[in-house]
Amino acid sequence: MQHQLLDWILISVATISIVWSAYKIREWIHNVCCSPVSYMIVTGKRHYTTDIDINQLIVKLGVLGTFITQDVNIIQKQIESLPWIQQVSVRKQWPDTLKVHIIEYIPLAYWNDLQTISTTGIIFRVPKEYRDNDKKVMPSLYGPEGSERIVLANYYVLNEILKSIKFQIKSVQMDTRCSWQLVLQDNIHLKLGRNNIIGRLYYFIKIYPILIQKINDHNTCIDYIDLRYRSGCAVRWGSHSITPVLCSK
Repeated sequence: MQHQLLDWILISVATISIVWSAYKIREWIHNVCCSPVSYMIVTGKRHYTTDIDINQLIVKLGVLGTFITQDVNIIQKQIESLPWIQQVSVRKQWPDTLKVHIIEYIPLAYWNDLQTISTTGIIFRVPKEYRDNDKKVMPSLYGPEGSERIVLANYYVLNEILKSIKFQIKSVQMDTRCSWQLVLQDNIHLKLGRNNIIGRLYYFIKIYPILIQKINDHNTCIDYIDLRYRSGCAVRWGSHSITPVLCSK
């Protein structure tokens, strides 16, 4: 009889302990899961996006939900509203943290003096405080609406050709008639016209040593070079005199 009583007591104590432990674990899980998301970790290479930008966007959503209830897709769409963001991923990290990974568009050039064009031809706007600094270090591309990918493709080709004589492009412009102009880093304007722009650029490279000789001999500079002629080109010098340059193409 005593053994049965002892067994009953042991079973009761064990049962109470299990129930109590289960209750405490349930209470702990409930408290953790019902606590609001409190921390955020932001990763990714960022040029324009600041922590302040992200915080302000999330504040606009109101009070964040708990680890269980918070919809990360809502936060993701909110951050994607920044025009320079290419991609965002948001996920939860137990017990109260959001992990945000950001991919921005990679800026290549200024587009029509108002926007920025990425390395893949995407047009986007950047924060106002960055525009002046970007314009100092990036070339400018110009073209009619919808022509950004054509202009960008030709920029890549023309810039690669000019690297052979260590020239850099300051700007590329295509007008509504598909006529092309370049401005090089020393403010030389090249008028390439509509046809055979690659051949005309190679012609400029061919005659450039002749032009350099005249620049050195006369202590002058070049305003623009019109390469739209079948044989030769016209050079306008800093003194505003125009000289024909004949050279077989």
